[in-house]
Amino acid sequence: MVPRFAIFAAATLALFVLTACTMQPPGPPPDPTMDLFTAAARGNIAELAANKHAGSELSALSPDLQVTPLTIAAVGGQAEAAQWLLDNGADINGRNGDGGTALKAAAFLGHAGVAKVLIDGGIDTSVRDWEGNSAADIARIDWDSTEYILTTLVRPAVAALMHLEVDRETIESGRAKILAMMAETSEASTGDGRGNSTTRS
Repeated sequence: MVPRFAIFAAATLALFVLTACTMQPPGPPPDPTMDLFTAAARGNIAELAANKHAGSELSALSPDLQVTPLTIAAVGGQAEAAQWLLDNGADINGRNGDGGTALKAAAFLGHAGVAKVLIDGGIDTSVRDWEGNSAADIARIDWDSTEYILTTLVRPAVAALMHLEVDRETIESGRAKILAMMAETSEASTGDGRGNSTTRS
């Protein structure tokens, strides 16, 4: 008969080995199979992590489009990817080639989910592009102008990265939500939300 002590020792050793195996730190992510901007456009978190591990700069401008990965995520409506980029050090106020930020892209396309990530993250909502337009100004563009810009500029520019769905009702309702979020943020920073300034002399 096997002594109880030997059975206990064997069971303890097996438990130790099993615990050690399950507690091994995860290995590095595999090499990326798509570039950083494509990963951001498609919301592919695994590929974003692989690009970061490979040394990609998360706030770099795309050579072709002159926009940041955060802006590409905003164009694609990829809120989770936008949050990942911010959590991993991307500059929330990073400027694109036109001087705007990711919030401008989110506002133009009515991507309220992305805008919420950016606003909650502390993006500067007052930033204006080189032509003097703020994200709020962009969110108020009329539909005819919006459709023209989408058809002639935005869609062709991002065609290699994503298929951009365009729906007037979705864009306009999203813009309304974004403007409301920005107004709330402005009220919170300047007063108590009831028109009473909280600044004391």
